[in-house]
Amino acid sequence: MTQYTTDYIRYTWQMINGFRAEHEKSLANFRQRDLSHILNGARSLQILDLANGRLRPQFAILKSAGHQIYGIDFINRPTTSPTNIAYGVARQMYRWKLQLPQSAMTDDKLLCGDVGILPFKDDSFDLITSIAAFEHFLDVSSVVKELYRVLKPGGMVWACIHLFTAPSGGHNLSFAQLPLRTLPKGVEPWDHLRQRRLPFHVPLNEWRKAQYIAAFQHHFEILNDYCALREGEHLLTPAIEKELGQYTRDELTCWAYVIVARKPADGGASVE
Repeated sequence: MTQYTTDYIRYTWQMINGFRAEHEKSLANFRQRDLSHILNGARSLQILDLANGRLRPQFAILKSAGHQIYGIDFINRPTTSPTNIAYGVARQMYRWKLQLPQSAMTDDKLLCGDVGILPFKDDSFDLITSIAAFEHFLDVSSVVKELYRVLKPGGMVWACIHLFTAPSGGHNLSFAQLPLRTLPKGVEPWDHLRQRRLPFHVPLNEWRKAQYIAAFQHHFEILNDYCALREGEHLLTPAIEKELGQYTRDELTCWAYVIVARKPADGGASVE
C-alpha cells in the first residue's frame, strides 16, 4: 500500500469521525476571537473567502452565521467529474459534522477567478478571510494590493498561512496529519529546507513570516500576528536547529501563522 493510499484512507476516516470538522471549527474559533468586535455585531457583513478551496467549510461556517459571503478560486468551475462528485459528498459530510443548514453549502456566490485581479468594485467588503492559501500565491504583493482595493475603509483581513518553514511546509508530506507528527520512512525532517529530495506538487512561494508582514504593512495596519498551531517540535534536534540556523525556532515549528490587519479608516492611499 502506497503512502498516498494510506493518507486517503486516513483522511476519509477523519471526515467520518469528525476530526476534520473539529479542525475547521478550531480555525473558525481563532477568527471569531480575533474579530469578535465585528462578527458579533447586529448587521450582516459583506465577506470575501479568498481561495475558498473545493471543500469550503469556512465559506459555509460564515454563511450559516448570516453573513453575505462570496468565494473566489480557480476551482470554482462546475464540473460533473468523479472528483467533483466526491468533493460534493465530502462537503455534505462537513455540513453534517459542523451541524450547518443545507443552505450554507449553496454556491450562488462562488466565482471562478484570479485572486490577483479581483472582479469586485472598490470598497466592497467588510472582511476578507483566507485559510491555507497565501503560501500558494506566486505574486503575494499583487494579491495584498487587491485586498486593500476591495476592502471598505476600516475593513479587516484575517489570513491564516501554512508557513513554508514548517515541517510540512513543502506540502509533500502526509496531508492526513494535522499537525504533522510522523515522517514517511527515509524522509528527513525539513527536507524542503535542507536536501530538498522530495518534489513539490503544488505552487509554493517559499515566503517567510517577515516577508508576509512587510507585504501587508505596505497597505494595512497590522493589528496582530501570531502562531495559532505548531508542529515538529519533537523533530527539531539541536543538530538540525544548528544546520537551519538562518531560521528561528518559531519559524521552524509554526504551522498556522495568522495575520490580522485593517485598512485605515480614512481610506488613504496605500504605500507603493
